[in-house]
Amino acid sequence: MKKKIALWQNKIALILLAGVIIGLRTWKVAELFNFTFSEEMQAVMAWEQVKNWHPIWIGVSAANIYYYLGPGFTYLNAILFKLFNGDPASLAWFSALLGLATTFSIYWIISNCFTKRIALYSATIYGCSMLINLHDRRFWNPTPIPFITIWMIFSLIKAKNNPWWLILTAGLIGAAFHTHLTLLLFIVPTAYVIFLSLKKNNTKTNLKVVILSFVVYLLATSPLIIFDINHNFDNLMMPIRTLRGQQKAALDTINLPNTISHLSEISSAFGRLWYIKSYSNPQDEIVLESHMDKTKGNLVLSIISFGALFYFLYKFKNEKRDIFFISIVTILGAFIIYPSYNLEYYLMSLFTLLTVAIGYSINALPKKLAHTVIVIFVIVNIFTTATLSGKYGLNVRKRLIEKTMPVVGGKSFELKVTGELPKPQYTYAGWRYLFKHYGKTPVKSTVDIILGWIYPDEIQETPATYKVIVADTINPKLNQVPIAMFESGHYRSYILVNNQSEIR
Repeated sequence: MKKKIALWQNKIALILLAGVIIGLRTWKVAELFNFTFSEEMQAVMAWEQVKNWHPIWIGVSAANIYYYLGPGFTYLNAILFKLFNGDPASLAWFSALLGLATTFSIYWIISNCFTKRIALYSATIYGCSMLINLHDRRFWNPTPIPFITIWMIFSLIKAKNNPWWLILTAGLIGAAFHTHLTLLLFIVPTAYVIFLSLKKNNTKTNLKVVILSFVVYLLATSPLIIFDINHNFDNLMMPIRTLRGQQKAALDTINLPNTISHLSEISSAFGRLWYIKSYSNPQDEIVLESHMDKTKGNLVLSIISFGALFYFLYKFKNEKRDIFFISIVTILGAFIIYPSYNLEYYLMSLFTLLTVAIGYSINALPKKLAHTVIVIFVIVNIFTTATLSGKYGLNVRKRLIEKTMPVVGGKSFELKVTGELPKPQYTYAGWRYLFKHYGKTPVKSTVDIILGWIYPDEIQETPATYKVIVADTINPKLNQVPIAMFESGHYRSYILVNNQSEIR
């Protein structure tokens, strides 16, 4: 009887925990969604596909190395826009649901690799961490990194005993070229598993696996192959041309100050995984192009994360250890020595594996202490999530547009954005697409200088009737009295008759 009661108690606790994770991951999804430069660039590329579908062979560029990713994420964005008539809220919901899929993938995969208790602890850390939650809520190319990471690890673990799993690995590596190049670090453990397979399995099996894996990889990367064939192999030759000095990537030399800076970023991120201050907002915490007032990682919590990671790497000793060990060491080493500025989202693969290490370490604690740690962690992150501010979120922007457009009416208008930060075409982007969807398409906008090549048919040279100025957190000095002014959150819109210079 006691066993039955305990079993039911465990089931109820599991259902409640799943409910908490779902609640945290779907809390105010649209209200908290940020739509900044990265989202807008992807959105306008996708909307062009909705307007007039045509095959495209590349997507966005990869940071500062002059390499183009595949168009897979652009096609995904276009499908969502086609289904939901271009509504950016559909991107917010897709990201939230993908984060949930990753959480439950961690539980299922770690249950298969370890125990259900370790899986539960790992999924709880991943699912409830506010830092990971906020990264997962963005809709841009790096969003699928955690999902691909955990399935990459699983495919490699399975491939050690069954080489046919390498076909899935090949597909995931192909997907990396559409997502983020940090995922290509998994080529290191992949090469290790291929080496083991060649030693263990017969030649006939190896040949079939190699052929099918290569076909899957080629299919996944086929758009990039077509692009290279038609563009002098620019992508394929990028590393060689960079090493020869024929092409200059915006990279530094490997040096001590950079290394120290990268170690500091890792330390801060490892502390932030446990705790982000309450009453914060997503744009301050994780968005690159605008407000940056993120929580500084707590040193004690960072040490706990490092301790859990080292304990996991030292104590975990079974046939699956080498895949985790090689992957973690490769990602850490690459982040530390990469000769450029390194941003927190470059660690998204490591965050995913770190949650497994933390789950494994918590499981080693006395049961009551382990449960206490989990309960405190969940409560803290519930409070942080409940107090998140949407002051820069999608709904605040939508309301400003809905207030502004009745005055503009059917007249043409030029859109300008301004604020205290430089380069408003980057730091205050997002508005053009939002006006286009929730109001009317401007004939010109601030972001046109960067993204106008995507929608040249929507830019007009004839003067617009009005100028709409959207100000972020500041009161701009205007040379004329606006005919209307509206507020929403920290944003203001000013409507001016387009007959003179508008900002002093």
